[in-house]
Amino acid sequence: MLSSIYSRLEPLRVRCIAVTAQIASWPLYAKIYALLILVFVVCFALSNIPSAPITINWGTAYQMIDGFGASSAGDVGTLSPALMDFFYTTTNSGIGLDFIRLKIYPDFVDCEGDEGTGNCVKVAAGPTQSVSDLANAQAAAARGAKIVAGEWSPPGSMKSTGLYQYGGSFKGYASNYTGLASIQASFVGLMSGTYRIPVYALSPQNEPDVNQPYPTCAWTSQQFHDYVPYLAEALVKAGQGSVKIMISEQGTWANTYDAAAMNDPKVANVIGILAEHAYGSTASPLEWNNLTNQHVWETEVSDFNSYDSSMTSALIYATEIHNWLTVAKVNAWFWWALKDDQGEGHNCCLADSKGNIAKRAYAIGNWSKFVRPGWQRTGITNRGSLLVTAFKGPDRQFAIVAVNDRLWPVRNQAFVLDGVTSQRSRVTPWLTSATASLVPQPPVSVKSNGTMFTYSVPAKSIVTFQGQAD
Repeated sequence: MLSSIYSRLEPLRVRCIAVTAQIASWPLYAKIYALLILVFVVCFALSNIPSAPITINWGTAYQMIDGFGASSAGDVGTLSPALMDFFYTTTNSGIGLDFIRLKIYPDFVDCEGDEGTGNCVKVAAGPTQSVSDLANAQAAAARGAKIVAGEWSPPGSMKSTGLYQYGGSFKGYASNYTGLASIQASFVGLMSGTYRIPVYALSPQNEPDVNQPYPTCAWTSQQFHDYVPYLAEALVKAGQGSVKIMISEQGTWANTYDAAAMNDPKVANVIGILAEHAYGSTASPLEWNNLTNQHVWETEVSDFNSYDSSMTSALIYATEIHNWLTVAKVNAWFWWALKDDQGEGHNCCLADSKGNIAKRAYAIGNWSKFVRPGWQRTGITNRGSLLVTAFKGPDRQFAIVAVNDRLWPVRNQAFVLDGVTSQRSRVTPWLTSATASLVPQPPVSVKSNGTMFTYSVPAKSIVTFQGQAD
């Protein structure tokens, strides 16, 4: 038996030796060219080897999804109706963001000092906001979005520098806690009363770990602990007790500034959202004491590299969304700013100064358009190269998001539905790639009694499979 196998392989062995000897005599450039061809052939062959099936475990449920969002603060300007439709609806090409972040100014003078003359909403007294923030908030709310508001700096009188426009440290006195709580509760009342726009969540201080020569302010963990009860009381007295208090939005993915508040069960009880930013960070699960019903959000990330509207940036952040959903297990994920109205020229935003939309916006849409507030992330069994997340919604809807960051396609990938079937409908793939921006593809039939479908996921692409279970 073995001698028969050897006899069949012998001619191949001899041929390989002859070819190797021939290549050895080639000049160096020809050897390199031959090596590149060999690598290409191997990669092509590997791309055609079927991957192990990816199983969606319907019965395994993880975190509830609150949604996806971005900021109007940060020189975004007043967005056109077309851009607002794109960002805040799911119809046509809309990506269906759920939240818009706003910047609270403690008073009109501080607002104009930061935004410029004529760019702030005139108020007789108390907190205000930029004209563009208000216009964008009204437009987003009209399209169903929720408002998240945050303070970038308290008044200068409450800071070590004495200046609103310059950094400094928060002076944590009882009188300052009372005064700042009154300002922030008044802003909620201004939005809900004057403009009929409810505020969903309120952040006392944006990036308390940042102390720079612009409206910033350094806080300590103990100051958050001491301040939160004042804010909770002020919101209740203002009839706004349903507003979720959100802390601490530090610049990196860590919970340093939340610790003291969460270590105290009485203070932890009035905190609704634990939020951090993700600059220069790797997704990781954060742990707190007295964690009960608080949700965990990632509320800002971007980068300061040269502007890149391509799939290169889109795939970087698609990978980040996947990791923050699966490793950090966040309930919500936010980009930094919606539009680069000032033409800063880096990756701060989802659209450039002319309103051209970057591919990373569509990449976010591969989740936000389909994974709606209240959906749950489900379990996945995946031993292949694709990054896959899956979600289930009301009425047995589901969405599966696959990210392929490789240089070659993953062909005939099998997706298995475990614990549910989809015999009466087909699955629609939505593709984002270098040539497609969240574009629906021909529907795919679900075979094996509604438990499996196959699809070839293109190289350097993101595909969302939108489906309906029986």
